[in-house]
Amino acid sequence: MDADLKQWYVLSARGSVKRLEQQFDTLTASRLRKGEEPIDYFMPTCVVASSLFGESRMTRKKLAGNYIFVHDSYTNILDMKQSMESLWLLPHPDNNQDEKRYMTISDHDMDVFKAIAVAYANELPCYPIDMVDLEEGDKVEIVGGKFDGVCGTLQCRQGHNGGKVLMSVGNLFLVSTPDIRPQYIRILQFGKGNRHPYRNFEAHLSRAILAMKHQLGRDGSGLTTEDVAAMVVFVGRFAALKPATVNIASQHATLMLMSYTALQDKEKAGHWLQCCRALLPKVKSDTQRAWQLVFMYASTGDAFFRKQAQAIISQWTIAANDRKRALIVSILKDFSQLYASTGLIQS
Repeated sequence: MDADLKQWYVLSARGSVKRLEQQFDTLTASRLRKGEEPIDYFMPTCVVASSLFGESRMTRKKLAGNYIFVHDSYTNILDMKQSMESLWLLPHPDNNQDEKRYMTISDHDMDVFKAIAVAYANELPCYPIDMVDLEEGDKVEIVGGKFDGVCGTLQCRQGHNGGKVLMSVGNLFLVSTPDIRPQYIRILQFGKGNRHPYRNFEAHLSRAILAMKHQLGRDGSGLTTEDVAAMVVFVGRFAALKPATVNIASQHATLMLMSYTALQDKEKAGHWLQCCRALLPKVKSDTQRAWQLVFMYASTGDAFFRKQAQAIISQWTIAANDRKRALIVSILKDFSQLYASTGLIQS
């Protein structure tokens, strides 16, 4: 432990908010007289309404249990504890007898925690870690805005891609951000048992197909503004996804390939084409293999993928309600004609 390194230490303290603030003010004044920096601390509070003998009153209380967060060196905090006997340091969860360690919070997490507290004013929602089932929600990262870089679990309403993100403050408690708009949320991992990955992918598929057709169109008009927006939003939201199954991985990589192809980003399209190649031997379903091959062909114009897809499709007898296989056959026909008309097809 570097005793002179400033970090956000987690302390606990007894006493009222007013009393503790007075003690911190006294210590800060003492430091300033010595030409030292003031104490940098964060003690989240809330206002609680109550009544006494029929009269209402408002009382400030420490919000998150008795926790106080102090940004200082370990040496200075030991000095501080001499003057404030009610303070004590929380041990690190991995503490052992060989090395005495204390709990700290990163500068970034503290900045976000304070920003959330400001956003909620006096109603910051905190939960015990064991109170919420974090396995049910998607693992996400907030990209952009004042909560940029926050990783946590998305707690969204049915039918919405945005929502509140539960962020862990050390291993003390969870704090919920305000509602985050979908464009600021990057999905890292889908929650267990959820069907919405397929709904998200299916919704994007038709847009990606249309965008690629516009990009390859004979009229030379290229992508529309709506095409560009849809592709950019999708790759921004799902580029860091770690799929849990081969089928989701197959659909994810194929849609990323299609999106970057439509955007004419050759480097990233090439990366996702390699991912698709690597996934093909792992895909067990003939239907999913044909689906992936057809869209690899649509993205590249490579006749090798078309021939492989055709070899699978030629063995099918398509039922009237088999929408996926019918779509595969239709898309193969459409892009074969499109590439033939533009002369861009590869041998």
